[in-house]
Amino acid sequence: MKLFKLIASRAGQVLFDDRVEADSPREAREQMKALMGLNSLTGVVYAITEIPIELIQSIVDARLVEALQRLNGGQAPATVEQMIRPIASAAVREQLANLREARITPDDPPPPPQRFDAFTPAVDQIIGTPTPTSTPPKPRRKLTSVTTNGTLVDWKAVKRLYRRTGSIKQAAAQFKLSVNSVKARIRREGWTHD
Repeated sequence: MKLFKLIASRAGQVLFDDRVEADSPREAREQMKALMGLNSLTGVVYAITEIPIELIQSIVDARLVEALQRLNGGQAPATVEQMIRPIASAAVREQLANLREARITPDDPPPPPQRFDAFTPAVDQIIGTPTPTSTPPKPRRKLTSVTTNGTLVDWKAVKRLYRRTGSIKQAAAQFKLSVNSVKARIRREGWTHD
């Protein structure tokens, strides 16, 4: 992939001014056309310039050196590597010091292994003590749902009618449901009739 700078204008008005990654200038032009939402570039004046990555890297390096010169009282490092190495070394030393402080000493016994059980209350896995739960219990949801035609179904009422009558067809007809929908709900929830 190469980086291309594209500028396009029509009647003296700039329509596009951006960079695009592409394999060729032709592909970059097609991307520009698609980004502008045009089927044709008729009447559009455009320029495509390939931007060499090495040039970008040298520009970035020069800007970094200038910034460090301002910070160091006008003295510039000989290379970018000389500029970055002390900063990186200081960061690594700081991270190692933090790790040493947080490290468990060999005299401390390792914490006992904890078994995860999804059906028990939350447990602090390191210490093994229950953590307080601040979320209130969820309210029970109504057994209602929306059918494919957009009507709301009260399944509690359907269940009551089915248990009272024992008729799937009657419950389905009363609530304008298909017999198969009621049968599926009966199987899934294990309804019985009186």
